[in-house]
Order: sequence, then structure tokens, then C-alpha cells
Amino acid sequence: MSSLRFAVIGDTHYCTMKGRSPDFLPGDYEHLPDYFRYSCMTETLRALADRIRAEKPELLISTGDLIEGGADNTADEQEARELFSSCAPVFLHAPGTHDPKREQACGKFRRADCVFLLLDYTDWNEKQKQWLIRELKETGNAKHRFVFAHPPLHLFGRHFFYNPPFCPETEALLKQYPADIYFCGHTHNQGISFHSGMLQLTGSAIGYSRLKTIPLEEVHSIQDTAENRYLWGIAEDSAPGFWIVDAEDETLTIRWHSLNGSAELRVRKRFAFPEIVSLPPFVRECRPLTHADLCQIRSAWIHFFSANKGEKGFRMSLNAVELGAAPESSSYAARRALLLPETALRTIKSRNELKLTFPRSEVFAAGSISLEVLLLDGRTIRSSVAPELFICGTHPDFEYARRRCIAVRPGEERTLSLLFPSGNLQL
Repeated sequence: MSSLRFAVIGDTHYCTMKGRSPDFLPGDYEHLPDYFRYSCMTETLRALADRIRAEKPELLISTGDLIEGGADNTADEQEARELFSSCAPVFLHAPGTHDPKREQACGKFRRADCVFLLLDYTDWNEKQKQWLIRELKETGNAKHRFVFAHPPLHLFGRHFFYNPPFCPETEALLKQYPADIYFCGHTHNQGISFHSGMLQLTGSAIGYSRLKTIPLEEVHSIQDTAENRYLWGIAEDSAPGFWIVDAEDETLTIRWHSLNGSAELRVRKRFAFPEIVSLPPFVRECRPLTHADLCQIRSAWIHFFSANKGEKGFRMSLNAVELGAAPESSSYAARRALLLPETALRTIKSRNELKLTFPRSEVFAAGSISLEVLLLDGRTIRSSVAPELFICGTHPDFEYARRRCIAVRPGEERTLSLLFPSGNLQL
């Protein structure tokens, strides 16, 4: 009986303030460069590295965005590699969006009759595609086959973070030549999904370690199918973590770890549907809004994701109260919220109508919209996520979500409902 333990980490975005402007406006987080937040998260990365080291893996693989980039890249990369190389005898890295551009960095590693294929999605071309086909054909008799790249092939959060032609072409190859697990990052959330025999494990080591472990479905509209099954996920910025995989003959034991908790699943037979042994320590905030809650609403805000590739001007109103312009966003990123004025707080009920006025732009997308309230007793309560996704125009990022989207025109208005789960309040 042979066994192998390896670890996987992604989206570490390691950076320091060397060579960067120290100036910022407190509270202006919408326009705050990411390096301010990421440079404060290096202690979290070091704590995660200590946890990985304690697991004694034989190798550690990064799924990309090892560093944030944009300043002293050489120094940041050297520090990051020193940190993560100390966690395992072998450290491997699949390039991400923020990593320095080099010669194509695809490669193969073999250990204990397990094959590890690392892809460079930043330089996906016919040469690399043919290399992958050849390696998949030649390693068909391996005990297990693991593939690593930066972007997810299947999106359950950040629906417009797609990367054609890499994603559809790689997905097609892995259907023809199955892998046990496809490891990825890019969307800054954690997640496990099952795709006709192959697991996709999405992970992120960046985030706020003190933030509650928020289920992905409380932030994004999750839609799965018989062929693409969503198992569980964790929202962006919460519970930064890593994966540990134990391969023992045909069985795979997969553990996810953060500084605040862990989860485990097991695949007893190759390509079989996994057994969920334990779930992450979720804190669920999507729940009914009671009469007592309505009497103590302190503040509230609209959460949303949007990507506007052209003219700005996306506006919202809640229950006929104008909220103003939504914060700008050129990518479908997290941390977009619109604070409600006091006049809108007084209108909140179990069912709320949100009117959207889309920008006069030819290319934009919006979705994953929900309402969150903060109560005087310190609790937060979330509405369900509105299922609607809206797009205007064409863009490669929109390809994966297009079949689920509602097509709209520049400047068009649409109304959707933000509902708190049913309870003892009927208004």
C-alpha cells in the first residue's frame, strides 16, 4: 500500500509596501488599491504556512497569483517563495494573473504513481494544448491524475470571471481524459464541485481571518446541474485557507483548513461521487426578518457584483427610495456595496423591490444582488440572493454565464425582489 500527502494553496497575493504609495483615504475602500489590504495579510499567510508545515506534505502546489505584483516584484516573489518552499520538500507553482510573465510555465511532476500537471493559462496556445493532450494520453495508467491552473473551469461564484479559450478547451480535454481533481483559484472564494467524475477544488489564501465563514450561496446565486454538482463553497474574503490531500491507493481524503476551522471529504473509489465527512464551520446569516428585528435596524446596504466595460452610471432605488449611483467596477469583484439612506431603512420589509437603472454602456454585467441589515444587538441578517444575472453586449468574460443571463439594453430599467426567508413576519 503506497500513500502520498500534498498541499495546495492559491491566491496568496504576497506583497509588501516596498516601492508603493503609503497614502490612502480611510474608509474609501471602494477605490483602495488591493496592495494596502494584501500587505496587511502577510501574517495570515505566515500562519497558514505554519499549519501547512505541521501537516508535513511531500509537496506544496500554488494555483497562481503567488504575488500581487506592481512594485518590487523580485523582492516580493523571493520572500513568497522562501516562505512556501519552507512548507514542503517540493514547491510547485502554476502561474496566475498577477505573477511575472516568463517563458511558458506548464510542467509535469510525478510522485508515488500520481501525476501532477501544471498549466499556464496566461499563455494558453496551441503548443501548450498539444503538450497537455500528449501528457494526458501518456499518463492514463497513473494511479491518480491532478491538474492545476489558475481559473476555475466551472463558476459558482463570480459568474463573469471566465477565461476562454483556456477554460472550455481544458474542460473538453478533461472530459476526454479524466483527472481526479482540477485545482484552481482566481475567484478568491473556496469551493468544491463535482463534474461527472472529476472534482474541482477552488481555493484562496487571501482574506480576513477574523471574518465569519460565510456560505457562498449567501453571496451568489448558485445553479448546478446533474453534470455539474455544487457541494459547498465559502464567500470571497472569508476563511482564507488551503487544501491537504492524502492519496492512499485508490482512496483520496481531502481536507480544507483555515485558521478558524476545517472540512473533510473522501473519495473511496476513483471518479466516484465524494462522501462529505464534515462541512466548514458556516455562519449562516440568511434568515427571516421578524417584527422585533424591524424595530432595531441600525443600518443596511445592498450587496452586488458588476462589471462595466464602458460608460458609468449604474443606479439603484429600493422600495421607491433613490439610492444613487452604484460604486464603479471594471471587473466582477467582491466588496461592492451601496449603503442605504435613513429614508430607505424605514421601508425595509420581508419583500423589497429593487429598481436597477443600467449604465448607458454597450458592455456590462450585474448580478448576485442581496440586502443585508445590521441590528442594534450586533446581529446581521441577509436576504436571499436574487437569482437574476443581467448582461449587455458581448465580452469573453460573459461566455460561461450567458445562458443563465437576462439580456438588457443600455439605460434600461429592471425591477427585482429581495426576499428574506419566510418566517413569522408577513408584510
